[in-house]
Formats: sequence, C-alpha cells, structure tokens
Amino acid sequence: MTVIIATILLCCLIGVWTLFPLWTAEADRDPGDGLEAVDRLSAWREEKDRLVGELVALDVAFSEQKIDDGDYQLERERVVSEAEHASAELSKARAAQAAAERPAQTYPRLAATMAVALVVGTVALTIGLDRQDIRSNSNPHADGRIPLPSDVGKAGAASGESRTSPGNLSLRPDGTPDVGAMVAKLENRVKAGNASIDDVMMLARSYRVLDRETESLAMYRQARSMAPGEQAIELVLASALLRTGTDPDRDEATEIVEKVLTDDPAKPEALWLKGLGLIRRHEIQQARDILTKLTGLVGENSAAKKAVVGLLAELDASASSLRKIPGAAGEHAPAASAAPATPKEPPAK
Repeated sequence: MTVIIATILLCCLIGVWTLFPLWTAEADRDPGDGLEAVDRLSAWREEKDRLVGELVALDVAFSEQKIDDGDYQLERERVVSEAEHASAELSKARAAQAAAERPAQTYPRLAATMAVALVVGTVALTIGLDRQDIRSNSNPHADGRIPLPSDVGKAGAASGESRTSPGNLSLRPDGTPDVGAMVAKLENRVKAGNASIDDVMMLARSYRVLDRETESLAMYRQARSMAPGEQAIELVLASALLRTGTDPDRDEATEIVEKVLTDDPAKPEALWLKGLGLIRRHEIQQARDILTKLTGLVGENSAAKKAVVGLLAELDASASSLRKIPGAAGEHAPAASAAPATPKEPPAK
C-alpha cells in the first residue's frame, strides 16, 4: 500500500509540473494571424513608402531642372499609378485582418485529461504488478498466499500420497515436487507410444538424475531412432556412452563423434567429446591438440572456453606432478592419472 501511495503522489507531482503551463491564461492568448499575414502587410507598406519616396525625388529633380517636362510627366504618371495600386492593396490587406476571436479553453481541459490518464494508468499498472508474484525463491502454498483446496490438502497429508498442483505438477505432502511421480507419468506416456521426442529426451535426463544410466542410455537411443541424423541428439548419446566407462560404448561414441566431424569438422561439441575419448584411451598428446584447437573455436563463449582451458590445465598439472615422481616414465603413466573419471558435458556454442 505504501508503494501505491508513493506512486500516486509522484505521478501527481510530475503531472502538475509538466502540464501547469497549459492551465495558465498565457496559453490562451491570441496567437495572431501568423507570420504570413504580417509579412504581407509589411511588404505592401514598404512598397507604398518606396513609391512615395520616388515621387518626391522626381519632383526635386524637376525643380532643379535635371529633367525636362516631358520626361517628368511620363515618370510621374507611372509612379503615381504604381503608388495608387500599392495603396489599394495595402487597404485590402488591412481590411482582411479581422480581429481574432479568443480561442476556447481547450488546453486546460486537455491537460486535466492527460493528468488523470497518467495517474490512473500508473496506479493500475502498479496494482497489477503487485498482484503478480513471480518470485521463484518461495512457495506461495507454504505461507498461505495461494491456498490449496482443503480436501486436497487433507487427503494428501492423511495418505502420504503425492498430489497435483494447479500447474499439473506432482507434489509431495510437504509441497515439494515429486520427481518419482513425474518420471512415472513420462514413462507411461512413452510406453503408450504417443510421446514426442522432447518427452523421450526429458525422460532420459530424468533417469540420469536418478542415477539410472542404463534406462537413460536406452531413452537416448530411442530419441535417435525418432530423429535420425539429428546431430544434437547424436552428440548427447555419445556423451552418455562415454559416461558408461565400457569399451564397447566408448567405441560407439567414437564412431558417432567421427561421423559428426565428417559432416562438420569444426563442430565444438564433437571436438570436445573426441578430446575426452582420446583422454580415456590414454592418447594425451592428441587430446591436447584437439582441445587446443577447440580453444580457438569457442573464443567468444567464455563458459565453454573456461571449460576447455580448465581441462587442459588439469592435463598439464597431472603430467607435471607425475614427472616429479621417480620412476614414473612412459606415455601411459601420466595418461592414466590425467584421464577424468567421468566425461564432462560438451561445451555449448
């Protein structure tokens, strides 16, 4: 409520400060006929004065006998004719300049309308935003801001079963999401045969969260069969195969990565997985070359570059520490320690 009151006062202050000139009498003064009418009167007035001056100069010249009588009469008739014409036009311009009527009080009414619209619109927007709670750091059902139906709450608390929120999200009795129930829904949808590729990928990721790597790998394979040739799914499957730690799966992951690199030799995700596969096969120098090349490809992506540089640093640190151990020689000794236990996710572009 305090925010609303402060907003109203601020809007009123801004509205009055902005629109005050429109409420004053100065805004309703006679604007006149404009520069065009004023210039027309001035032009004819100047023309008349010029011709009168020319007529006087002509009389002076004749009195001083600088011109003869014939020329004097001829020039005088011409100047008098032009002067009469200029005087007539000047009279017409003055007659056309009627007194302007006082304008209606339009500006004050317009100002009041604009001020009211500004205040009402801002207050309505403030109230609307105040009612829209979009925070994600609290549960509106827990503190009672958005109460759940009483029968749902009692049934869930008594039986200990999961319930469904208004957003169709399975919840435990304490209000936390029920991951198991959500996974079960996805499983039923996939088994029914009407699941989309997004549902299959989501189920695969859910299996991975639950440490069910075998089921996760099967879902990734199913997703690949639903979208053959999709490089993104192929690379996700290759990453999952590298996580299993078995030689057949690693060989399959290598085949997938090489196929992707054949189509796109500069694919950052494929190069990352290829580097991880080389590390797992103790081919450290080749892996270092691949990762060094990858560093230049992901130069604009700070997160991906940080991951690649970090892995290179781990390889260098492992090799350096093993060189200090007496008797630790050969290529495979440092490679075994340098290889990570589980492959990391491919860096995003």
